[in-house]
Amino acid sequence: MSDSPDNPPPLPDVNVLREAIGIYLKCAYPQGVPPAAERFMPPADADAGAWLMGDQVERAEPDASLQGVRSFALRIGNALYPHMKLRLSRAGDTGPYLLSVDSHDTFLCAPPGSPDRAELEALKRHNAAVASAAADAMDAAGLPTERNFLRERIRRATRNRGGER
Repeated sequence: MSDSPDNPPPLPDVNVLREAIGIYLKCAYPQGVPPAAERFMPPADADAGAWLMGDQVERAEPDASLQGVRSFALRIGNALYPHMKLRLSRAGDTGPYLLSVDSHDTFLCAPPGSPDRAELEALKRHNAAVASAAADAMDAAGLPTERNFLRERIRRATRNRGGER
């Protein structure tokens, strides 16, 4: 049976979620994870679907059933900014669930000449560095990230064209 909006792909195993969250926490809180952020780590024996439907997870469709949710977000934050998120989103209607980091700061801006502009731009650079480090570490760990998904699609396309030896 193929995946569809009514029959989504399977969620990652809870151990995959735990590994991704662990990586994110290390990058976001290099001086030590605060207790408020520790609550985002699911128990090792948790059911991934039930845990993702819990109160600690934001859902793009908050009232949807598990099968109807296209994106889950954990607002874990980082040492300087409480709104950064680890996302688990479906790739299109039929693709797998993929992990990504959302700095969640693109809407922030200070007008030129504002006394807050330099500090805000420094915060955005910090957030970008944390997001990049977490994404790179998840990629290196072989987790289901957007980049790893695209790399695998390119490999398959190359292999199907006979380009791989």
